[in-house]
Amino acid sequence: MEHIISELRYVKGVPIEYFKKHNEGMPSTYAMIWCMMATGISRIFTKEDMKEFMFRLPLALHSIDLVETWLIKDRLMHYKHKENEYVLTLDDVMMHFGMEASDHYENFSDRETYLQEISLGINAAMIVGCFGNFSVIEPEKSKNFWEMFAPPKPVPEPGLELMAKAEFFANDLMRFIPVDIFKNRNPKMIEKEKELAARVERIKNLPEFDIKKVPPGIIRKCLEIMFKEEYVNYLPYKTEAFYKKGEPNIYLAWLIANDFMVMDGPGTHEKEGVELDYMDYVREGGLFNLGETIEMYCLEDLGSMLKGLFL
Repeated sequence: MEHIISELRYVKGVPIEYFKKHNEGMPSTYAMIWCMMATGISRIFTKEDMKEFMFRLPLALHSIDLVETWLIKDRLMHYKHKENEYVLTLDDVMMHFGMEASDHYENFSDRETYLQEISLGINAAMIVGCFGNFSVIEPEKSKNFWEMFAPPKPVPEPGLELMAKAEFFANDLMRFIPVDIFKNRNPKMIEKEKELAARVERIKNLPEFDIKKVPPGIIRKCLEIMFKEEYVNYLPYKTEAFYKKGEPNIYLAWLIANDFMVMDGPGTHEKEGVELDYMDYVREGGLFNLGETIEMYCLEDLGSMLKGLFL
């Protein structure tokens, strides 16, 4: 948890001073982490970030009637930290302006994507909260540890009524946030924004892999290294079997050859901005391990044929 809340460096005032003194966040800091993860908000650096955060909260927390609680009781929600119960207020949120919950290159995820994946954010927040001993929505108890992280109530498809309620909620709360908060920012934000802009530009310039433009001779040699000869004949180029079994491995080998992967055994993963669908590498039992996949199919041996391709 310390890694996540260490990025209070962009916040002014009480939260960062508390963290420096106690080497842990305030209870409200943990509630903010939960809510930001649940809403797909990486950091709150601007007025736009804050409003998007406010818009998404009623969607993620629809099951606990967040909007009604705000209108009737002038607060946001109850949350737990180290078995103690607290109440999160708008003042708590304002106090955490400048907070970074995760170091993504975008301040918040694309809204369309978020609306389609609301439950994923809630599950991620519950998992992190479980290990950090804090929660807003608690997972249901289950003998199967991982089944505990299913949302206690189904997350509804945001219909017109819910979207309108979220828009009202965001606009209403924004009225109470002084404009000066967004003007008197921590100077460290400026340096961070320069870093983020450079990261975004680098990602824009990442090359695209196109299997259709890889010479057939190279594809054949790749398949011969990855599979037994009789299986290679079963995977002729441009067949459904090839696109399901052959292309994903060649793509992964291309990423490795051109230094777009962080090679770390079972922790192997793609570098920032690189698109990789992990479902392409799921093995029997529903698990995946890129390190084992790379070793099993000798993907590093394909490097000499794929290095520099499309660069």
